[in-house]
Amino acid sequence: MNLLRPCLKLDSVFDINADDLVAKGINSLIIDLDETLIPKDMKKFSIDIIKWVEHFKSKGFKICITSNSIRSWRVNKFAGELDLPSTYLSLKPLPWAFKHALKVLKNKPEHTAMVGDQLFTDILGGNLNGIYTIMVKPMSPEKFLLRKLLRAIENFLLNRL
Repeated sequence: MNLLRPCLKLDSVFDINADDLVAKGINSLIIDLDETLIPKDMKKFSIDIIKWVEHFKSKGFKICITSNSIRSWRVNKFAGELDLPSTYLSLKPLPWAFKHALKVLKNKPEHTAMVGDQLFTDILGGNLNGIYTIMVKPMSPEKFLLRKLLRAIENFLLNRL
C-alpha cells in the first residue's frame, strides 16, 4: 500500500513550494499534463500556469511533461508553449516512462518529483521508481463513468492510507 501513498498531497500545482523541494534536494519535475496542468477540455494554458512554470524555471528546476495521452500533437503543442520537453503515450506507471523522463531531465530519481492527479499512474509509477511524489486534485470533474469509478477507488484508498 505504501506504493500508492503520495509523499505530498495538495489541492493544485499552485500549492507546491519550490523552496521546500530544493530543501529536500529536488531540482527537477516530471509533471502530468491533463488535469494536472490543464483541464482536458481546455485549448490553452491559463496565465497562472505559465507564470507557475516560469517561477519554477527561475528557481533552476528542469521540467518534463509526461503524459499517457495518445494525442502526440496535443502534448507537443502544450509542451512547446511552455518550452518544455515532453513524452506522450508514456504508459505510466510502467518504468520506462519515468526512466525516459529522467534521461531527458539528465537527473536521478532522488532529485526529482513526479506531480500528477492520478494515483494508479502518476503516484504509483513515481513511487516504483524512487521518485518523490506529489498528488494534486484533478482540475475538473470527471465526465465518464469509468473515470468516475476510478476516482472513487482512488479516493477510497487515499482515505485509508
